[in-house]
Amino acid sequence: MAVLKIHVIRHRLDDRLKYAINPEKTAQPDFPNLNGLPDTLTDAFNCYCDSAYEDMTETKKFIGKEGNVLGYHFIQSFKPGEVTPAQAHDIGIKFIERCFANDYQVVIGTHTDKDHIHNHIIVNSVSFETGKKYRSTPETFYALRGISDEICRAHGLSVIENPKSRKGKHYAEWKADQEYRPTIRAEIRKDIDIVLMQARTLDEFWNLLRKRGYDIRTNPNRKYVAIRPPNGKRYIRLKSLGDNYTPGRLAIRIENQRGSIINNLQELQRRQEKLKYRKKYYPLPYAGKYPLRIFLFRTPRITFRGIRALYWRYVYMLGKVRAQKAPRAVRGMMIEELKKLEQYKRQCYFLRDNRLSTKNDICLYREGTENEIYVLTDRRKQLYRTIRQSDEEQPELREEIAQINAELRELRKKRKLCDAVNDTAPEMKTRLHEANAVWEQIDQKEKIKEGAKAYEPRECSNRPNGPHDAGYNRNRRSFDGERSRPPRNTADRGYEK
Repeated sequence: MAVLKIHVIRHRLDDRLKYAINPEKTAQPDFPNLNGLPDTLTDAFNCYCDSAYEDMTETKKFIGKEGNVLGYHFIQSFKPGEVTPAQAHDIGIKFIERCFANDYQVVIGTHTDKDHIHNHIIVNSVSFETGKKYRSTPETFYALRGISDEICRAHGLSVIENPKSRKGKHYAEWKADQEYRPTIRAEIRKDIDIVLMQARTLDEFWNLLRKRGYDIRTNPNRKYVAIRPPNGKRYIRLKSLGDNYTPGRLAIRIENQRGSIINNLQELQRRQEKLKYRKKYYPLPYAGKYPLRIFLFRTPRITFRGIRALYWRYVYMLGKVRAQKAPRAVRGMMIEELKKLEQYKRQCYFLRDNRLSTKNDICLYREGTENEIYVLTDRRKQLYRTIRQSDEEQPELREEIAQINAELRELRKKRKLCDAVNDTAPEMKTRLHEANAVWEQIDQKEKIKEGAKAYEPRECSNRPNGPHDAGYNRNRRSFDGERSRPPRNTADRGYEK
């Protein structure tokens, strides 16, 4: 079984050629070839592998067609264990002879470094015979794939029967999906999914979609249903959004949804019937001397991470500075930031209420806010247009516009908070690190001072501390400088003598 793929070469044709004839990937000792590299599964038509890039470039210069498409890269892959390297190379040679050998310069290399053996075929975009450029279209590709399958059948290999063709995404749409950026088609799918949950019939679905500002074109003379989003320039067919968004599939989804709603209602009624016979209170046993509910319903500890934790620590430190509970050096560093404490509190509460912990979370939240602003702005434009075109005063539309304006103000505030958090967080992190470093140094110095005081000798007072001090009288408890009787200790007797 051979699978054929095609890639357009628009730059660095030399790199593609080097990769195709790489000796490490195409090594085959004592393999005979005419124009290829020795001891490799390579070959060339109407040129040589050593000078293929120069030959193809000279052809383009001679014809005067050097820009845009430089060549085409075909990949012919085989099922693992189905062919030998020599058979795969022979199939690639016959494919080139039937399709390109008479008009184009071609290089082939059979790679054996993977489990599946595959051919890399590089075709020059300009014909040396006619001077015309090769144009790759779906029809030409399907014709080439048929020739490849025919050659594989002749060699006794399996072939994919009735291959399913699917329409790929445009590169701009694919790139936007990879970068989590909104696209027109993604927004249309999202709106359709939302409206579909509110509709009970297909006609109701169309009406709800029109209320969102969509134009729907359902002409019986046209084969496909097309819609135009608010502020859109052209209509988009529903079938281009995916198999799940065709009118027939939408009707099935609505029917399934209606059935699931009925099932959910029946399940809810059954649960309510069971709750009638349920006891209202179940006493919990004791675990030792404490009730078991203390252990069952203990509140989990809340932990903050990322930017949310950074804001919490920063606001907490500013609170210490305002209450003058921080060291003087730290207060001097943060005195200017104290003026922005209320602003930082609003940002901290914003992160807390929306559970935003990382920069990626904030970016995704901002993109969702931008999408809502776009939809509401477009809806407001349509309302203004309707009012201008109508001769009568329409207070309902004015009231809806006022509601949209209120929602837009809140959404713009959220967008502004997202931008402020992204701009402030790096500087805040640096200042917090510096303030913590200064605070730790001050704490260490205070600990050193306290340790030094603990080990200092006590100062002697004027009062004698013991019986051996001068002026201490054991009998009279006075300090007259004379003893009332001789000392009892023999060491003292010797000292007396």
